[in-house]
Amino acid sequence: MIIRTLTMVAILTVGIGWPASAQTPSEDVRVVVKFVKTDPAAGTVVFDPSSCPSCVLVQDPEFARDNAHETLIDLRVPRRRTLDLTFETHGGGVRRVVLETGDIAFTNVGDRLTVHLPPLSDDAVNAGEFHTNIVEPGMVLRFEHDDPARRAGAYSDAPAPLLQRQAADTLSFAQREVVRELGLGLAVERQGLGKILIMGFDTNLPHGHTDAPAHMHMHMRWPDNAGTQIAHYYIDGRGLLVRNQVGIQFLDAPQRTFGLGQTFTTIDRHGGPVYSHTITQEGWLTLADGMGRSCLVRPIETGFQSGAIVACAGAADRRIHVQDDLENGLLRVKTNQIEEVFRYDPDTGKLLSADEAPSESPSGYPPKS
Repeated sequence: MIIRTLTMVAILTVGIGWPASAQTPSEDVRVVVKFVKTDPAAGTVVFDPSSCPSCVLVQDPEFARDNAHETLIDLRVPRRRTLDLTFETHGGGVRRVVLETGDIAFTNVGDRLTVHLPPLSDDAVNAGEFHTNIVEPGMVLRFEHDDPARRAGAYSDAPAPLLQRQAADTLSFAQREVVRELGLGLAVERQGLGKILIMGFDTNLPHGHTDAPAHMHMHMRWPDNAGTQIAHYYIDGRGLLVRNQVGIQFLDAPQRTFGLGQTFTTIDRHGGPVYSHTITQEGWLTLADGMGRSCLVRPIETGFQSGAIVACAGAADRRIHVQDDLENGLLRVKTNQIEEVFRYDPDTGKLLSADEAPSESPSGYPPKS
């Protein structure tokens, strides 16, 4: 359970607005532009500074990148200005230009490519991310794709396939099953407590996000930037959980570590319990809703890379298997005999599958208020 000091700080933080900044906004913004290659043999894209004398080429290696799929260019550009930026390519070696998760227009003539950059009010540095967001009531599952060609930072020399990444894949969807079974997402949504985030870890060092050692998450973002308890459930070389390290965003509270058999309770911004996690002595996971119901998540074989069994009181066991087809952009999740297929953009990770059914006719029966 989070210590009383943190709870009191959380309560005092509610309703206190962040003071307006007295500083003048910067005259420029940082932008990372992704150039998707036509094939792995296409060369590196190079910025032509004469096309924008007021721009600055930064190329921090934690933001800039070049691999078989893409080149990421790291720049500072004037704020809220519509710009044409020119780059040197190799004979049409670029098929898409991406900002954040969306395509932007460009013109390619020979070896010169001109990006038509829209006016930006804030930094836009997330083009290097490669994950798919699956949104449900009260919950977002962020599935990070582990592409060996894109690996960087701590995972540059990691083996392929990466056992811990596969374990995190399984644990992410096993936790989603628990969130559904215990009604946690619906409760959080109904009470306006924020959003539950389920995540694994990045292996491609996007915008300097080291994300190591290997781990997975399930934490709750409070509304109005009031704070967030971010739990890191670390995964060892066997594909089992070993500890939970909890950091606190926006609150003056210390980091805490929870070992095997110790329970960590996620609280809302009023200090009330929402759900709890316990890593068992075996390296498995128990999730409880605080109202008497709990679920045990255990691996099918030795580690979670083999799949998981979700056992909740009063419900039939569910076996979870996850397979990510990077080449075709297909994420397959099997729950017992049900196989879900999430289609995503292989260049950006953006979800392409519909995430909700079309709305019914307003004159449909029975009428809805």
